This record gives sequence, C-alpha cells and structure tokens, in this order.
Amino acid sequence: MLSIIKFNFLLLALLVFSQVICQENRFEVKSNIVVGKNTEFWKAAGSDHLFYHSLRPAGQYLLKRMGSTNSHHYLRSHHTFNQDLKHGVIRGQNVYSEDPKGDPIYDFSNLNKVYRAYIENGIKPIVEYDYLPEALSLDESDSSRGNDEGMTIINTGPNDWRKWSNLMKATTQNFIDEFGIDEVRSWYFEVWNEPDGWPEEEWHVFYKMYDVFVDAVTSVDSKLKVGGPACYHEYFLKPFLNHVANGTNYVTGKKGTQIDFISYHIYGLSGKWLNNEPHLQPQVQRFSQAILWIKRLLKAYPSLKGTPFHLNEWGLSSNYFRTVADYPDLEYRNSISSPLFLFKLVDALYQIEDNYNFPTSMLLYWGFSWEADENEFFTGKRELLTEGNTPKPIQTGFEMLAQLQPQRLEVVKDKKGSRFGLIATRSKEKIVLLVYNYQESDGEKVVGNDRINIQLSGLKNKLEYKVESITLDSKNNNTYQAWLSMGSPKSSELIDLMPLQKAASIDITSEFDLKTNGQGEMNFDMNLKRRSAHILIIKPNE
Repeated sequence: MLSIIKFNFLLLALLVFSQVICQENRFEVKSNIVVGKNTEFWKAAGSDHLFYHSLRPAGQYLLKRMGSTNSHHYLRSHHTFNQDLKHGVIRGQNVYSEDPKGDPIYDFSNLNKVYRAYIENGIKPIVEYDYLPEALSLDESDSSRGNDEGMTIINTGPNDWRKWSNLMKATTQNFIDEFGIDEVRSWYFEVWNEPDGWPEEEWHVFYKMYDVFVDAVTSVDSKLKVGGPACYHEYFLKPFLNHVANGTNYVTGKKGTQIDFISYHIYGLSGKWLNNEPHLQPQVQRFSQAILWIKRLLKAYPSLKGTPFHLNEWGLSSNYFRTVADYPDLEYRNSISSPLFLFKLVDALYQIEDNYNFPTSMLLYWGFSWEADENEFFTGKRELLTEGNTPKPIQTGFEMLAQLQPQRLEVVKDKKGSRFGLIATRSKEKIVLLVYNYQESDGEKVVGNDRINIQLSGLKNKLEYKVESITLDSKNNNTYQAWLSMGSPKSSELIDLMPLQKAASIDITSEFDLKTNGQGEMNFDMNLKRRSAHILIIKPNE
C-alpha cells in the first residue's frame, strides 16, 4: 500500500511499506547497529574577551542559555594572567602584582567569579596560563611580537622563572580550594595561545615554558590534564611534538614531557585573505585534510598514540574584529551558512573517526557575546549572540546539535557526494536524525530543492512512530533572516523583539506519523531545500 502524506515543510511524500527503486540520493539508517558514542565533542566555545563578557548582562544571558539548552560544555579564553586593553575592552585579569620588596601578591577574586559563573551553568573552563603579567614580563624590546595575521601578541619567557612557576602553582591550588579537586580534574590546562608567532630561534624558550608549566600544574595534583600547544601551523606542531616525545625536559632533565591532549587551531579562511582575488571560500575539506595530516604526523611518535586531539579554535574565518561593513563576504558569520558548515564539519569529523580511527575529542568555536554587549546587530563578527540577546544562527546550530542522542547509528549513503549528509543517533526512548543539504560554494541566495530518500531498518515490526521535525532554512528558526525581514534595524531599543525571540526558540515545524512494515522498516522521501537542515525526532507512538 502506498500512502502519501503532505505537510508544510517540504516533506512531500512518505512511502510506507514499499521498496525504494532507483533513488538518486538515498540514506539507510540501521537503527539496530551502533557505530560509536555521540561524544558531543563540539560543545565548546571561547573568546579573546571571555573574562570580560561572561560577567556582563549579555554574557550572563548566554551562559544561562548554554546551560538550559545544553549547547556547550567547555569555555576557553586568553589573558588569564595579564591585563590587555583591546578595542576599548580590558580582556585580562589582574591576578599578580608585587609589593615594594618584590614579593608576590595574588588576587584570584575575579578569575574565581568568572569560573563560578561557568560551573553554575554546567560549563567547565579550559584554563590558559597566559599571557605574562606585567611584573613578570621582560622588557618589550627583548620580546617577539605578533603573528602572520598582524595580531599584536608579546611572545617572551618570564623575567623570573621561579616566580612564574609559583604563580601557576598558586593559581592551580586556588582552583582546587575554590571548586574542589574532582571538579578541577575535569578541566584542561594550557600554557599559551598560538606560539607560532615566536621566531624559530626562540622556540626553545616556549618548550621550556611548557615543561615548567607541566611541572607546576602537576606538582599540585598529578591527575590534572595538561596539554598544548594551541598552534595553527604544521611547521610549529611537528618540532613541539618532537620535544614532548623525544626532547630533554627542561625541569627533570629526562626524556619527554607529559601531554594529555594535543591542541590545534583551524579556520576555514585566514582573515587577511578576505575580499582578495582569487576568491577563496571556506570549506570543510580544509579541516579534514589538516586533521588527516596530523594523524599521519603522529605516527612518527608512538609514545603519543591515543593522545586526545583538541581542535580548540575554529571558525569559518579568523580575525574576530572584522565586520560586513568592510568585508561583505563575512555575511556567512551572520547567516545559516555558519550552522550548516558546523553540521557538515561534525559529520566529516565523525567519518574520520569511524574510517581512520582518529577521533576529535574537542571542537571549540571561537565566539561569544561581543556583538550583544556592544549593542550591535549582525555586524558579521564571529559571535554566538547579537544585539537584544538574540542568538545568531550559529548558536541555533549548537542548540539543534544538542538534540542528538548518546549512541551513533550506522548510516549507508548510496550516492557519494558532499551536498547531503545525515547523522543518526538514538537513546532508549527515541531516534534523532540530523539531515542537511549544504554546499560551501552555494551563494547566500541559492534556491532550489533536492529529493532524498531515508530508510530506517531494525525497528519494531508494525509499530506506529511519531516524527517531529525542526527545520533550519530561510523561513524557520533563522534569526538573521527574521532581522532582515524586519528591515535590518540598527537598534533593538525601539523595536518589538518578539519575531527574533520566536526565531531563536527552536520550534517544531511539523509532526506526522509513520508505521513500520513486517520487517521493522520504514522509508520516506523528502524534498530538501538547498541551504537547509532538519532535526527529525522519531519516537514510538505508544
């Protein structure tokens, strides 16, 4: 019997009890075959300004939203040890100073307040012991500056290694005293951010910093997790790994240094290439190629086999302060291109885990609430929140991914191609699918639909199921499109925010019933809009 059910979000036909013949784009979900855990490795974010923004109203709103929607588990920020004024914002802390005798004065009050706000919302810190406080910094004339994108970072070792080590020990002990040993053992600790900017002849200074950092943190508690180097160039990562695997430890004099996770940064596009010819488009393949290269590199270091890999900065484009006013291409940091890119990236990384046995343990998006705190609407910065405490589509993407369930299911894709993807998960109560139609080369105004077929097997025989659909497209769950439809207002003060709040609420767009056949199978067709994604929640109708 062929049963055709029409409904309003472009699912045109559900073919029940039929065999699929010559479907051009077909997915089979084997609901009784678990291929791995859904590790939720993408539930992480960070910002240069996080210490500042997390205690401001917009940051507090976002932390609470992250907690209530279960969209993020980890947050990372620079400037733990230094005060840094950038774009009118003091980005760092003031944890260290010295009295007239040169004895240390520690003040962890603001640092603890920030981390307390994380923990109260179910979020854990990734602690960076950077950059150097003024009292421990060398004269700036003796330091190297910046990176190849023009960022003004002062890269140098401390003027007193003992005092710097003691600062890290005191900070670590403070965390344990404040939050408890079990909590702090679930955090991650790093010593620096993007040390690629150091001149090659000074890399040994960074290696010493890493060794002293590891010794300081683990001397407080040996079970704390330390790692790095949080770099973004392959040419830096290889000699660093050689040092921690084979080099002489600057503290112990023995071979090698502890490393509990390897951290690396990838962006789809370097910010300095924006709007230059030839036009470059961020692509998920850029991430896949880099990660497979790292897997190959690690073969040279057997002692590092199995060390968790953290991609703890990513985004479609680097350079957080650039906007669409000067770089129109950055519209993708406002639009649903960002969550669609995220979905495709998560799918690709799971495929690398399953096919090459190289899991990504963390995927950390670089953005937070700067636009909201500055009362700026959709300026194209890489933030999760814009004016009026409006979640940008990228945050919507994280909240949609949070619907996925603990076990990942086997998916067989008939036609190889990069436009369509499907991630299948389940729990005891339900099956949740994420299906997307997205190609990075699509323009923001792309139109058209593509037909796909989804078959589920391994279900109970002749049982009715209810399906709820959450759609992300130009009309549904899309705060950017809602803002454009309102005439792109410059301020939230004189407008009704209800349309934006509704677009950010992750609404179910339709629901329908299906019934399996005598073999525990069901299948249906979808006309899937280009530049769209759907969460399908499938539960027994009992």
